[in-house]
Amino acid sequence: MSNWNGVCTLIETETERDDKGVPHKKERRRRVPCNVYSMSAAAYYAAAQAGVKPQAIIGIRACAYSGEVLVELGGITYSVDNKQMSGADNVRLTLVEKAGNR
Repeated sequence: MSNWNGVCTLIETETERDDKGVPHKKERRRRVPCNVYSMSAAAYYAAAQAGVKPQAIIGIRACAYSGEVLVELGGITYSVDNKQMSGADNVRLTLVEKAGNR
């Protein structure tokens, strides 16, 4: 699908040390176009039986994804639970909401 109907923010967390050696977490955010997919009821319940409560499925360009584990979509920060290649140049991410992400 080439019509990107949404925008998400990929969040990468790095740990940097200051001049005294104290570690500080730094977030790097990148906005990228995405497609938001609906989830079938069968897929939702199958995931729930496995202990996962997926909240959203998005598709982004594989060249834009660098293994980030946090994605902000619609003002909510989600964790990436599963990634799957979709075609030759897209990746599909299953997002779950963890406690404290709002």
